[in-house]
Amino acid sequence: MTGRAVAPLLAILTASLGVAALLGVGAAAEPLSSFTLEVGARLHDGGRVEFGVQTELGSRYPRARFLPADVDHSGWLQSSPIDVNGFETRVVARRLADGRTEFVLRLEGVNVKPPGSILPASVAPRRWYQSRSVLIEHLQDPESVDERHLLARAAAIRAEATTPDLTGLVGWLNGEPTTIARELAKGSVVLIDFWTFGCYNCQNTLPYLTAWDEKYRDHGLVVLGVHRPEFAYEAVPESILNAIEQYGIEYSVPLDDDARTWRAYRNRWWPAKYLIGPTDEAAMGLRYRRIGEGGYEQTEREIRAALTAVGRDLSGVPFGVDIDS
Repeated sequence: MTGRAVAPLLAILTASLGVAALLGVGAAAEPLSSFTLEVGARLHDGGRVEFGVQTELGSRYPRARFLPADVDHSGWLQSSPIDVNGFETRVVARRLADGRTEFVLRLEGVNVKPPGSILPASVAPRRWYQSRSVLIEHLQDPESVDERHLLARAAAIRAEATTPDLTGLVGWLNGEPTTIARELAKGSVVLIDFWTFGCYNCQNTLPYLTAWDEKYRDHGLVVLGVHRPEFAYEAVPESILNAIEQYGIEYSVPLDDDARTWRAYRNRWWPAKYLIGPTDEAAMGLRYRRIGEGGYEQTEREIRAALTAVGRDLSGVPFGVDIDS
């Protein structure tokens, strides 16, 4: 074959590969972006306590940021507001009866309590004491008051959660990107299914997942099929999309190629289901876990109990799904 004949073939092959790559990349939406906030506090001479907000761009110090030494421990001090990535942010603090100082973020009027947000009574003067980070989703529409309030509630839920949110995703298929805390802030519950399309056992559970999604979606159930590939061929987006179509999956499929959400849940098996919703300990906790196939009636009972716990009326929704064998 001559070089003149080879050149057009190479061009066609390159273009075909480019189209395939674009199809794969274009089909996978980017996960939602987020930022972190921390609250810092330090003790001054005379017993005053100073507060600041630590952002990824540096420290921010609102006015009225000092808690007087003689303030009544029953009263809260609220700082002046500062704008952090479109959110009205304040520091709210109070002196506890035992001499410690409690402080929280007030995001759009919602109290967001970071882990470690109590200043010990015996802390060394002038040394900053830092809370742990609070994760907040970036606004997609900065003009939307509803979105700001929703994400503030999600941040508050996430800050005190006893189970992880989604993390380290590389893409998102078959739906709009979201987070567990965001869905719980809407009054929903979330069922995570760790799966990979090449897993025979996963394939056997998919009819139940798609049936539960269809039956309970309008009643507050959000199914997230977190796809964590076991082998390299299972990480190809086009192949995952083919599986989504083949099995009639209509719920969202986050791509966990780096296994970061998988590891956050300390998961080791395919398939594995985690039902997340309010618990006695937190507004975002693990209500139920099921590893492997089976247990479908018990799983559905747990789904119904979780939905009822967030105020969903299932009185007109019969129990059970009809699955073809």
